[in-house]
Amino acid sequence: MEKLTLPITLTVILLTVAGCSSDENSRVAELATQQLERQSAQNQRMAELQQEVASGSRELVEADARSRQEMVTLQREMQTERNEIGHQRDQLEAERREIADTRNRDPIIAAAITRVAMVVVSLLPLLICWLLLSQKIEPADDQQMTELLLEDLISAEPRLMPPANTDPDQPRLPDFPQQPDSPHPTERST
Repeated sequence: MEKLTLPITLTVILLTVAGCSSDENSRVAELATQQLERQSAQNQRMAELQQEVASGSRELVEADARSRQEMVTLQREMQTERNEIGHQRDQLEAERREIADTRNRDPIIAAAITRVAMVVVSLLPLLICWLLLSQKIEPADDQQMTELLLEDLISAEPRLMPPANTDPDQPRLPDFPQQPDSPHPTERST
């Protein structure tokens, strides 16, 4: 629209100049020239304003793009942090379940160990008795028993039978003179 106003204004001025006298023509020409200069200055200012608006719009678009890029970056970081927090929460939950299982299982194991120990302790005397009873003991023959009893009777300190006489004035069997042993212990010399 500004482009059309300039030629129209110039045409009007030229027509007015051509139809008027020289004094009036010079005055009209001067007015037309001033009007053209004002119009030119206004057009110049409009062009500058349009350039400023264009550069401001460009800067606004660039700033908007940067802010959107920053927002996308922040959202990605937040998503990464959420994932990390979720992973840590899952680990914490798994550890909590493991501790709860351990707390439930430990008393059961302790009770089982205690019961097994009680059974072993109560069966131990029975086992000892069974071992003692299951041993094969060969009875000693009469000759060995006789020798053992005779040795105990003639010894100064008997192991099998306590001394029957505790009176020191009466002599014991070992105090009597002994005869030499016969070749066979069951045979006695008369």
